[in-house]
Amino acid sequence: MKKQTKGAIAAGAGAILLLGGLGSLAFWNDQTDNDAGTITSGQLALGECAGGGTWTDVGNGGTAIADISSFRIVPGDTVRYTCDSTLTAEGDNLEATLTANLNDVTGSADLRNALTTTIDGEYAGQSFTGGSDGIQVIANSGAAQPISVDVTIAFDPATSGTTGQGQTVDLGNLSLNLQQNTNPAPA
Repeated sequence: MKKQTKGAIAAGAGAILLLGGLGSLAFWNDQTDNDAGTITSGQLALGECAGGGTWTDVGNGGTAIADISSFRIVPGDTVRYTCDSTLTAEGDNLEATLTANLNDVTGSADLRNALTTTIDGEYAGQSFTGGSDGIQVIANSGAAQPISVDVTIAFDPATSGTTGQGQTVDLGNLSLNLQQNTNPAPA
């Protein structure tokens, strides 16, 4: 390579290094601060069951069961737990599902597996039949509204042999779960 070419390359590289060291190039910019307003979150809450709830023997004309632990269930029996409570649901796009949860109920597996659960209720003046999928709830004004929830537990009438006999299931961990549904995708 010729000395002139090497010198030109070295001079060009030096110029680039000097330009890079001078700082960054600036472009015009601006911003504005606007009062965009405030945002407030909603709420979703389910109150405790009044008096701890009540039990009835559905197949026996709705007879009250004073102590569920003394009731001896047999295949074909249906009992109902009623919870009178309050529900608060506030949010522009709020929808939720209220379900009965037996997942934490402990006891004998055969008896537990022979029990099926459905949930129905009355909320904001409307009756809901939720079956095993629960009750769909939409937002209200944000004030606590009365809700009555019925959890029906049926002992499968097709249970045969000695399956479930003399066994116990502790319903103390029966819970009502209120879970927000996924908001619909924007249009």
